[in-house]
Amino acid sequence: MKKSSTISTVFKIGFFALFLLVCCHGRTRYSGADQEKMAIQFFSAKINGVLWEGYPSEEAEGYQVTYKPLSRQLQISAGAKDSSRIELSFHAIDRIVPGSYPSTKNDHGIESGIFYYPAAKNKDMGSITAEVPIQENTVVLTKVEFISKDTYLLEGTFSGTLYGLSPIHLAPASQLTAGKFRVIYRAGLNNPSL
Repeated sequence: MKKSSTISTVFKIGFFALFLLVCCHGRTRYSGADQEKMAIQFFSAKINGVLWEGYPSEEAEGYQVTYKPLSRQLQISAGAKDSSRIELSFHAIDRIVPGSYPSTKNDHGIESGIFYYPAAKNKDMGSITAEVPIQENTVVLTKVEFISKDTYLLEGTFSGTLYGLSPIHLAPASQLTAGKFRVIYRAGLNNPSL
């Protein structure tokens, strides 16, 4: 009888250990320094001299950052408390590396640049329009750092002139200055490694 209970106990302990292994496997563990880098994310700019601050999404554990490998297009999106949003969209010829990225269309016809979507409808603005087909160096990526498995730290600056995108309600040109960001890109099923 004692042998049977010992085998049962060993079996239970083994099953529990296997259960813990399965539950905890796949969770990425970051070092203290990496956690600190990931905690300090920001996204802000001045629009006509007025500070605009984006806030990280709780669902995404940061800002929305996506990469489309076919067009080599990287997009960073941030929303403010007033429901306005700024999106940076830029592409690379080969791969995403530190450097200057102009507002233009890429080889696939996708627009790259700075896009501002205020809370007011039909007042959307962009650094590229049909009338202004290119602006040099609107986004400057200063750092692309591999932190750990499938996690990258992206830092940079952005500025430019924003023009109204709606043909119905043309907004006057606005100056976007002092733009800066530090965001985390997580590669995964829908986002390949940089």
